[in-house]
Amino acid sequence: MAAPLDAFPDLTDETDRELVARHQRVVRELEGVGVDGLVYEYRTQFHRDPLVTQDRTAYYLSVRSHVWEEFADRMDLTDDELARLKRCHAEQFAASVGEAASADAMILTKE
Repeated sequence: MAAPLDAFPDLTDETDRELVARHQRVVRELEGVGVDGLVYEYRTQFHRDPLVTQDRTAYYLSVRSHVWEEFADRMDLTDDELARLKRCHAEQFAASVGEAASADAMILTKE
């Protein structure tokens, strides 16, 4: 099982690390869903498949902004925290995938 921050090796700022880890924990704690189930739901329910690629550690997704808004509500994030979280995902996505996401980047570390 991958640790929540395994997909974010370039993340060094402690505030950002805690924010990203918190997001990963929230995903893992979704009752009856989990990471694999959430990715499956996104892939089957969205108009466009958001999965760009995956590796042994994580799923790399390009999602619409409403996905992040739902997590912001669930996590009770401020606008600044949401912006920081999205930036962390976007930067790591580009570093890991080799290009920017076509929409909002989201990386979900596998369980």
